[in-house]
Amino acid sequence: MIRLIGQIAARFSIPVTEKAAAQAVPVVGAAGGAIINILFIDHFQDAAKGHFVIRRLERIYGQGPVLEAYRACTCTVG
Repeated sequence: MIRLIGQIAARFSIPVTEKAAAQAVPVVGAAGGAIINILFIDHFQDAAKGHFVIRRLERIYGQGPVLEAYRACTCTVG
C-alpha cells in the first residue's frame, strides 16, 4: 500500500516521504470502507423499497394477481 501511494505521488510530482505514505494508509482504508458501506446501504434501501411496494400491492389486490403480474413481467424480460 505504501508503494502504491508512493507511485501515485511520483506520477503527480508530489514528494511523499515513507512516513507520510504510511500515515495515509488508514485514511485510504477508511475511505474505501465508507464507499463500500454506502454502496451496500443504497442496495438494501432499494431492495426494501421494492419489497414494501410489493407488500402494498398485495394488500390492495391480493397475492395471486400480484404474483401473476410479476411472472408476466419476468417472462418477457431478457
